[in-house]
Amino acid sequence: GRRRVTVRRQLVPTSGPHIHTWLTDGTGLPLLMLHMSPRSCRMYHPVVDVLDRPTAAPDRPGFGYSDALTTEPTIETYAALTLEVVDRLGWDRFDVIGTHTGSVEAIEVTRRAPGRVRRLGLVSIPAYTSEEVEMRLRGVAAPRARPVTDGSHLLDLWRRRASIRPAEISPDHLQSLFIDELLSLDDVHSAYRAVLAYPTLDRLGTLDRPVVAFVPHDDLHDQTTRALPHLPEGSTVLDLPHLDFDLWSSAPEELAGLIADHFTLEQRSGGC
Repeated sequence: GRRRVTVRRQLVPTSGPHIHTWLTDGTGLPLLMLHMSPRSCRMYHPVVDVLDRPTAAPDRPGFGYSDALTTEPTIETYAALTLEVVDRLGWDRFDVIGTHTGSVEAIEVTRRAPGRVRRLGLVSIPAYTSEEVEMRLRGVAAPRARPVTDGSHLLDLWRRRASIRPAEISPDHLQSLFIDELLSLDDVHSAYRAVLAYPTLDRLGTLDRPVVAFVPHDDLHDQTTRALPHLPEGSTVLDLPHLDFDLWSSAPEELAGLIADHFTLEQRSGGC
């Protein structure tokens, strides 16, 4: 009974780079989906295949097949460009879901367009302490090693992706992760720095609507748990201990069901 949809692609012009956007058709209010780093919005393909609603999933500048920025990005920059994509698509009102980096961007999109965002979903929230920020600035947020002629840097990337996933991971899925990382290789550290510079907990407190927080037990579980007390009143917390950061590919039907349950009504009470 699995539904199959056609995922269309559109290169959307903005005041900055052209943004490559994955689109599907359906009924109901559109859903904007914002990806994690170093992925692209291909990560959402398994779930949009079972969602009966219009979706748009833009590859962040410098990721996937979008053009890169020519200046150091901020989360505010990413959110402003994403809203330009939404405007080009003609969406007046929409829901938004973000994952990891996408969660931070989704917060800023909602702050900038509060009258247009109906429901906001955050999948893992990178709310770092000052000590964690400093550690990550020296780690994932540092520029990546340059290519070498024997290609050993490619094997290093492959092994790093594989080392944080189960031994039984599908080689096809591992290859999709690897391709996304290659496409973002020159820009991913800038996106990490943008996340680290963003006052996530402070901005959560300025939101004027409840949030649906998806809490997989992934590498941001501690940071997400830290953020939960800062969610607006009436927010809903969905604890997902059986899922990790590959939740969109490992449990698309379950995630589609949760979206259907929590992104339908205009107003919904929740428990945080």
